[in-house]
Amino acid sequence: MNNRNEPAHLRQPNPAGTTDQSNQQLSQPDRQRVALDSTPELPLVPAVAAAPSMPITRSQKSAIISDPSDLLFYTALALLPVDGTVAGIPLPFWTPLSPWLFLAYALVNARLLRTVARRYLPFVLFPLLLVLVSCYGWTTVGFHGWAAARSIGSVVLGLACLASLEIARRIKRLPWKPMVTVLVVTYGVAFLVGMVQWAGVQWHVVGIRQFFARLMYRNYTWERPQFLFAEPSYIGMHLFGVLLPIYWLTRDRRIAVLIPVFAFGSMVMGAGTRIVIDTVVAGVLWLLVSINFKRRGATIGAASGIAVAAAGAVAAILLDPRLNKLASDGLLKGDGSMSARIFHMLAPAWAWKHDPWHTLLGWGAGNISNAVRVGYWGARRWYDARGGLVNAEIKGLVNPPADTFTMSGYVSFITEFGLLAVLLLAVMILATISIHHAWNRKMLCWMVLVAYLYIQFEAYAFYALPLLVWGAMRTTHPTAGVDYVE
Repeated sequence: MNNRNEPAHLRQPNPAGTTDQSNQQLSQPDRQRVALDSTPELPLVPAVAAAPSMPITRSQKSAIISDPSDLLFYTALALLPVDGTVAGIPLPFWTPLSPWLFLAYALVNARLLRTVARRYLPFVLFPLLLVLVSCYGWTTVGFHGWAAARSIGSVVLGLACLASLEIARRIKRLPWKPMVTVLVVTYGVAFLVGMVQWAGVQWHVVGIRQFFARLMYRNYTWERPQFLFAEPSYIGMHLFGVLLPIYWLTRDRRIAVLIPVFAFGSMVMGAGTRIVIDTVVAGVLWLLVSINFKRRGATIGAASGIAVAAAGAVAAILLDPRLNKLASDGLLKGDGSMSARIFHMLAPAWAWKHDPWHTLLGWGAGNISNAVRVGYWGARRWYDARGGLVNAEIKGLVNPPADTFTMSGYVSFITEFGLLAVLLLAVMILATISIHHAWNRKMLCWMVLVAYLYIQFEAYAFYALPLLVWGAMRTTHPTAGVDYVE
């Protein structure tokens, strides 16, 4: 006879045709309840415990966080637009917080980094290659320790962003929806901050202007809103280098509303000329991705959209004073800021033509100032002969500081690490896309957009390139209807 005080899994089963005496004394509902209570329970296996390579269906849902470390990831997302305040840690031309939080998140989840390293091995080894290549420049040109550390460190921080995406989305399978909610809220707050800055400029509110003068690391709010970015020209990097690709990945309509509101609001508030150009370029690429060209009506609509974008660009040139002056007087003498940007790129690039070995292998991490010093006078003669505007910023480059910047990702990277390193990085990205069969119209337009954005942007730790690489690895399992990510 079974003992009622024993646990259910230790009781001996009753022989066939017999009944527990104590159970006979119970009513029918009580006997059913006892039978249910004595049923062995199945062990609960958390979804996160599954192997990273195991496919999951779209119907499966993930928890918002799988462990407390995921709060670091969400905090990094919340601080994405905060990259120009005195609270940040200075990197070349910006003071972000999120890259450091991505790095902390990756380190806290160090047990998962082996999985990340296997999947992204060429990119994981790339910073080591850059250090080895830099040894040539360090031994032949010089070594600026702090500038070199910030340069290599920025590459590592960009890699930490890639690792964090892999850990949060593909390994832990955290859902997109709360991530997008955080992004929409934080960029919405940044837009409201820009409106306050614009009000301070419009109505000469001294308190507002003084507050942001103390808050921003490089202050532009005396004349135009810069939101919480390092400078107004970073608006397009965030809208079209981060938010637009995330919209392509998630199709979340909230981002589809946020991007045009932020872009056109920035134009109306006079935040700068680059956001106008960036919006036209991104708008055309978005049309190319979105339109189904197999339908005649859609093709006509796409052509009409591109025509509208072109007409908008012409209208912007006619109505915006800075764009109008650039169109009429040229890039070298139409605007002082544009002239300085061009010369920042021109001076180190001029040194390339006279030093092929350093052009191939680089001047070494942190040695942009050496290349600027070598190429300055040659670039200056060419620049002056074409009537370029000369201001104090350009004159100061005759003896540049060790942390000199170029304002172009391509010029900075070639100058520091050489043309061969740039070509190798391009091959790695193209090979990743090809190996994972990710070539399609969206990926091609995404690549073109990122390549365009880095022409006037040089922060190695920014999120646009890691997001592109991660998006290229977002592959579908051969089994139909099963996705590794969603």
